[in-house]
Amino acid sequence: MGKDKVTIKDLMNSPIGVESESTLDWVLNKLLTLRISRLFIFKDKKPIGIVSEKDILNYFYKEKLYKRIAEVSINEIMKDVFFNDESTTIPKAAKFMLDHKCSSIGVGSKGNLVGIVTKTDVTKYYAENCLGENKVSNQMSSNHFSTFIKDTLYDVIGKMLESEISRIVIVYNERNPVGIISTGDIFRTVLDIEAKENTERILNVTLDYENFWSRYKEFCSQSAEKVMSRGVIQVNENEDLANACKMILDKEINALVVQDMKGQIKGIIGKREVLLTLSSMN
Repeated sequence: MGKDKVTIKDLMNSPIGVESESTLDWVLNKLLTLRISRLFIFKDKKPIGIVSEKDILNYFYKEKLYKRIAEVSINEIMKDVFFNDESTTIPKAAKFMLDHKCSSIGVGSKGNLVGIVTKTDVTKYYAENCLGENKVSNQMSSNHFSTFIKDTLYDVIGKMLESEISRIVIVYNERNPVGIISTGDIFRTVLDIEAKENTERILNVTLDYENFWSRYKEFCSQSAEKVMSRGVIQVNENEDLANACKMILDKEINALVVQDMKGQIKGIIGKREVLLTLSSMN
């Protein structure tokens, strides 16, 4: 099948979701267990919303978890679903995601959801069909997103939200990346806090559970160094973009740090840049 004939129907996967009565702790566990970045929210078997890692991160940052996550309904966080028809071409779908600042598209309609297409699916399409068409250096973003190793986690989350990214490079100085923090790192830590609270509750340890934020605030005041995953996956600026996409998929990450021949950071290449590349083929 020629590339001009491929539509989102050819890329879509079955939608995964939870019921609208679900709480945030259940949703976080499901996202981490299934290693996915978003879930549909269903009511009476119909999609009424969608929640992504970024939506949850934004909730953490703004609401500051004044209540336990087991008490937070996912209905408080979910967003509207964007739909495209099955016949939508890949370039048009990529442009739609960029224009609407969404990382996924529901295939079909609210009354007939048949699948989902994500930035990951589009990246896989590029990896398998576009070898030799672009180099990383031609498509990378020179505005790479990083934060210093001693910055507080609260500030790190703020930068991630401001830049609309799900992971951020941690640097010792402007030229030396030492680690990375992802939404998954943050979610796992929050779940650990919640699990500790529940254990102490079972053991009848007297705690002020209304003051959960005080313990979460201690976590947020930690330096990035305490939470980051050490090591950064990099790609040379002269690498083929399709091969970079394969690296992104194999490592199950959203972006790669781009380096020059001297090993210095030149920018970042990720799924968003893949969308930009494909949208220009429209």
